[in-house]
Amino acid sequence: MSKDTPRCDLCARTARYHFAVAEPAGDPLGATRCARHAIFYQPVRRSAQRIAAVVGTVLFGINQADVVFTGRLTPLVVVKSVLTYAVPFSVSTYSALRINRLRDRDHTG
Repeated sequence: MSKDTPRCDLCARTARYHFAVAEPAGDPLGATRCARHAIFYQPVRRSAQRIAAVVGTVLFGINQADVVFTGRLTPLVVVKSVLTYAVPFSVSTYSALRINRLRDRDHTG
């Protein structure tokens, strides 16, 4: 490995993601994370939770609320309700990681 290979700020593994830090007390250079630590990076997780709460609640209201509120709750409806929140959370997390992925210097785009 070359000396220029970015390293995770937490574990020194090869970093794949770099996040700009918006907090005034944060490192002005940002946070560099390996894949394992990027998935659980607090600003990404917090944002994904907010998005999942809003989008999941809207989708739950559209797709499952009538079944739940009329008392016809089944295990299948419970699984669908959980997925209604899990999908926006996963998409938001994936999008945040994708946009903050470090680019290989040998490739453009």
